[in-house]
Amino acid sequence: MKKILILSAFILSFLGLASCSQEEIKTYSDASNIYFSPAVFPLVKNTSNIIDSTGVSFAFDNASIQKKIYRIPIRVQGKLSDVDRTVKCTIDQTSTAVEGVHFSLPKKIVIRAGREVDSIEVTMNRTPELKLNRVTLVLNLEENEFFTTKMQTKINTLTQKTMSLTRFKLTFDDIISQPIGWSAILGTFSPKKFFLMCDLLQLQPSLFNQKTGSAGLTTAEFVYYDNFMKRYLADQKASGNTIYEDNGTEMVFP
Repeated sequence: MKKILILSAFILSFLGLASCSQEEIKTYSDASNIYFSPAVFPLVKNTSNIIDSTGVSFAFDNASIQKKIYRIPIRVQGKLSDVDRTVKCTIDQTSTAVEGVHFSLPKKIVIRAGREVDSIEVTMNRTPELKLNRVTLVLNLEENEFFTTKMQTKINTLTQKTMSLTRFKLTFDDIISQPIGWSAILGTFSPKKFFLMCDLLQLQPSLFNQKTGSAGLTTAEFVYYDNFMKRYLADQKASGNTIYEDNGTEMVFP
């Protein structure tokens, strides 16, 4: 009889522990957390580049492009849902970009049903002032009835920089500067020279927004671009139409 009582007590204790464990697991799985994915998962596969801020420019786009959409991935930690869930996202007071002028956000931001990852679409407007000043949009994720924001920061193990998981900074402008694909073969960079060359040779300005050595940016191609522009400038000068830079100096390709 004593053995039966001991065995019964053991079984009841085991069931109680199992019940507690199941309850703990259930509680954990029900707690959905929301965070900005790029601070944990790189946007580009097979890289280790995690970010909580980025910059975008209209400078290398055709004049016809007046808007751009930048999608910021947001991710759920926890149980997925079979219905859409609203995400609370607010504009930080440190933002210099003005809603309705420089950018717009969707009226409703959601994690769609069955998704672990979704995105916040930021529509950026190419306003004239962006040629002179950069503007910054800072977004904050906040708790609501669907999500918590318990994951606040993460240390980048490579840089030791503290990354924010609930705050994302997007800076954008229309300021032209020397692109990373510009070669010394073409001489000193200037916006006027750059766009004239692209126009005459029917090159997309964005082509130069990649490293030299890429397709279209080899040494042989740079030499061709340079010789073409030298001939063009010489022909224009011979016909009495010398091409000048915006500062008044004669445009030169070496």
